[in-house]
Amino acid sequence: MTVTVSRARRWVVVLLAGLGLLVAGAPPADAHAVLTGSTPARGAVVAEAPSRVVLTFTEEIALSADAVRVLDPTGRRVDDARPVEEGGGSYAVGLREKLQRGTYTVAYQVVSADSHPVAGAFTFSVGAPSATSAGAVPTVRDPDAGPVGWAYAAARFGAYAGMVLLTGAVCFLLVCRPQGRERRLTRHAVVVGWSVLLACTLALLVLRGAYTGSGKLGDVADVALLGEVWGTKAGVLFSVRVGLLAACAVVWIRWRKAPAEASRRVAVVTALPLGTALAWTWAGAEHASAGLQTAVAVPVDVVHLLAAGTWIGGLCVLALALRRVDALPAEVVARFSRVALVSVGVLVVTGLYQSWRQVGTLPGLTETGFGLLLLAKAGGVALLLCLGYVSRRWTARLADGPTPRRTLRRRVATEAVLGVAVLAVTTVLTTTEPARSEQSATKAEAIAVVSIEAPFDTGGPRGKGKADIVVDPGRVGANAFHVTVTDPAGGLIDVPEVRATLTSSEGIGPLPVPVRRASEGHWTVSGFQVPTPGAWELALTVRTSDVDQITLRRPLDVR
Repeated sequence: MTVTVSRARRWVVVLLAGLGLLVAGAPPADAHAVLTGSTPARGAVVAEAPSRVVLTFTEEIALSADAVRVLDPTGRRVDDARPVEEGGGSYAVGLREKLQRGTYTVAYQVVSADSHPVAGAFTFSVGAPSATSAGAVPTVRDPDAGPVGWAYAAARFGAYAGMVLLTGAVCFLLVCRPQGRERRLTRHAVVVGWSVLLACTLALLVLRGAYTGSGKLGDVADVALLGEVWGTKAGVLFSVRVGLLAACAVVWIRWRKAPAEASRRVAVVTALPLGTALAWTWAGAEHASAGLQTAVAVPVDVVHLLAAGTWIGGLCVLALALRRVDALPAEVVARFSRVALVSVGVLVVTGLYQSWRQVGTLPGLTETGFGLLLLAKAGGVALLLCLGYVSRRWTARLADGPTPRRTLRRRVATEAVLGVAVLAVTTVLTTTEPARSEQSATKAEAIAVVSIEAPFDTGGPRGKGKADIVVDPGRVGANAFHVTVTDPAGGLIDVPEVRATLTSSEGIGPLPVPVRRASEGHWTVSGFQVPTPGAWELALTVRTSDVDQITLRRPLDVR
């Protein structure tokens, strides 16, 4: 409720400049860990059984004995349950035995550097693909689904709401200097904000183990699991937050009992460092703590949260005061108006930086879930600014009688409700994969192994079957080609001959792909050079007898 027309125009200019930064783009950065590669590769068919499996992520992850599991075609676990870090974002798990022919599943469930659980699964084959049991391909659990996920989300929102109310109420007390009943109401808001923040932080600490682990409600009461949580970054920061809240309670008691002037000095000296430290327990564990420019992003995130608390939390306190106090002094409202103006300016600047860092490109803003949520948040803030401008006009008329007071009361209440809605969107944003991470995952998926199915019928006896072609990694440069030939029942066929060529849409080729028989039904070549990106045609000739053969043609998009 704080902007004049001229100032609003200035912020529009700043916003447009920030959007220009978004369009311009930036170096890649991720906040959720994204799997970018593996050995063996996703979908690969390898001739020799590996002795271990290596996964490469975009950032560091937290490991446990069950972080990476390798399952054989029957669903039996074959890894040694001792994943180790190899540096550069790579993590390896050894295999207890030499793998036999067939398709193996790699399932991972880890915690990324920004404290968010990340899970996924993929397969590779030794010798040739095979059928797998239903249990061999585990369902990737959504940590935010189910009772534990819902409870964790509610506690996360409650913690944000408590922090915002606590920040706004303390700032309202120190800067707006309410007296009488409005002062008592503001003090009550401080206590409520502190209590909600403490209760929700303790809930997050208790729920964390089950949230990042099994997702089972019964694990919430597992004391051993709680001990493991205390050893993680999120657990440490939750514990630090509880300690800071205890320090806040001590300061608050001293503040209440001290004489007026001494009380104000105590508050001014302690409020900012304690508030900054509390905000850091969020910034140090979420999106700002991983990816690009973390040394800048963490303090910016701290300032952003404090500014949001000052504005939205102060709005809630002001709405309460306007509702409960018939003669709220106009100077109290005017002081808050000035504080809110500064908070809005800080929010715009820090918000633009965060958007650039987590989105980076215009498609990331318009084509990802994170970007659309960010647009919704920006729309809510813009609407708040418009309502604030209208409310400011009524602030100057408070002395005119009850009508302006009632109008201002309704408008500020509307602003407070909208502010809480913006806070809810912000809470969802903290658990949503940032646009940069989503785009990195899409890019990694795009350059991953290319798998092609090609049913055939040569017309002769036992001439029906299917050729499964795997091109690893399906991009310019050296590639491995694997061809597996099976009958209609899925059994391997040891056909007399398989030939392959590649022809580019630009007129290059046909280039012979010298596949050689590696084992029954499996033909392969490694290191074949694909010279240029673009659309290629793969021609595969399968001969099933001396006279029966067929040539299959399939498109191949090379990145």
